[in-house]
Amino acid sequence: MLVGEQPGRPGTLSLAAYQEIVTSSDLGELIATTITFAGGATLVGLVLGGVLAWCVERTNAPLRQISYPAIFVSFAVPGIVRAIGWILLLGPRTGSINELFRALTGSTATLMDVFSLPVMIVVEGVFWIPLVFLMMSASFRSMDPSLEEAAMTSGATTWRTIRRVTAAVALPSVLSVIILTFIRSVQAFEVPLLLGVPAKAYTVTTVVYLNVTSGIMPDYSYSAAYGVLLVAFLVAAITLYGRVTRRASSFATITGKAFRPRVLELGRGRWIVTAIVLSIVALQFLPILAILWASLIPSFGLPGAPWDHLTLGNYRTVLADPQILLSLQDSFSIGILAATGVMAVTAVVAWVLVRARIRGTALLDQLASMPLVLPGVVLGIAVLVTYIRSPIPVYGTIWILVIAYMTTYLPYGLRYAHPGMLRIHPELEESAQLSGAGWGGTFRKVVVPLLLPALFAGWVFVFLISVRELSVAALLYTPRSPVIATTMLDLWTNGSVNQVTALGSLVAAISITFAVFTYRVSRRFGLQA
Repeated sequence: MLVGEQPGRPGTLSLAAYQEIVTSSDLGELIATTITFAGGATLVGLVLGGVLAWCVERTNAPLRQISYPAIFVSFAVPGIVRAIGWILLLGPRTGSINELFRALTGSTATLMDVFSLPVMIVVEGVFWIPLVFLMMSASFRSMDPSLEEAAMTSGATTWRTIRRVTAAVALPSVLSVIILTFIRSVQAFEVPLLLGVPAKAYTVTTVVYLNVTSGIMPDYSYSAAYGVLLVAFLVAAITLYGRVTRRASSFATITGKAFRPRVLELGRGRWIVTAIVLSIVALQFLPILAILWASLIPSFGLPGAPWDHLTLGNYRTVLADPQILLSLQDSFSIGILAATGVMAVTAVVAWVLVRARIRGTALLDQLASMPLVLPGVVLGIAVLVTYIRSPIPVYGTIWILVIAYMTTYLPYGLRYAHPGMLRIHPELEESAQLSGAGWGGTFRKVVVPLLLPALFAGWVFVFLISVRELSVAALLYTPRSPVIATTMLDLWTNGSVNQVTALGSLVAAISITFAVFTYRVSRRFGLQA
């Protein structure tokens, strides 16, 4: 924004914040760190997620199907929980893996320091394995095997066929994954905050956050200017993403002819591939297991065998803390309200986009998708500045978080509601109107019941990501409106490691249980999208 304002002072239009940023000596290093971090994480996620997808979809490796429930479970675990788990594993002094390395080698060195840019990149890349896996699995599953068979009939070896045919046909999906993962890595917050700030490896999102929270008088104009520049960069990346996905039609391989993807018979090598699959899956669960273990011990460094000190005391402490219980109540309340609001709004928006014969529907779709390019901390600043002086008394309550979450996740809800609306034939609505029903009655009694599978799936997705959200909440919560992610961040900052691990384990268990329950309900009652 162009307004240089601080709390209690009138704002004036000025470009001073932009000028200060552009002339800063740290700008080049900040941009280089952000691009290196996002690019490296994209590469790690692409390689590991792509290899996992190929092994599961295109080989006969035993146990490969375990990847699907593992990815499903890992998605339900909040990012801050997994980031803290990696700190417990790779902390330079007390990390479990580093301690094991020193015990086995007798060395005093550190195998991997989690508070360094290279390890930050690997951790963030591991976060994106589920997304890459799901996107690449669909591509490998829909690939016509006759193309590979033609190459092998012509004398090509298996690996040359994979390199020259399989990889070439999957290129559009690969490019889409690269751009999307890069954009999301630029917007990443948990890993840069918890791992990058102690290492002094700052990215744009952490600079925006620290400018608002670290000083006595937060400088909103400086942070907002950084946010505008970041959004401009992401808009350019989104535009490139759109061009890549539009060109994907030239690589179409799905035709009217039925086929099954060609499964590579690995022979004895299938157990090597199984080991690769299990290793990649283990990367999703190692930090979760570290969190669970830390939650069951009173403190680190106790004498004797670790299992001699196992206790549920940390859980009793957490469940007896009224502030933590309030954060649990707030998070689930906000998640329910935000998910319900998002799907209610997107149901109407989807109807307008599909049925309404008016100009400007394309603009409405673009406006609804705009939050995709807004990093959470940037959107948090926008909502904060908008409502801090608003006559509507929402600041300091959970309602400002509901508004922020609805704004953030509106594009995701629309991606569920819009395809569902396309599947409903307009003749059904026309029949109801011919019977005397108005638009409201037709929408409520015809459209909504038929759209319910898509709305239910979207509701579950928005609820789960709302409960785990940190970047937006970090700038909007107050002691009267804490949420789970901010409470864990405060506990970690204050050194309450065992309490934060106990809370993280509870949240992970609740989220996973809810996800499994809703999945079974959807299967039982046919609510599938």
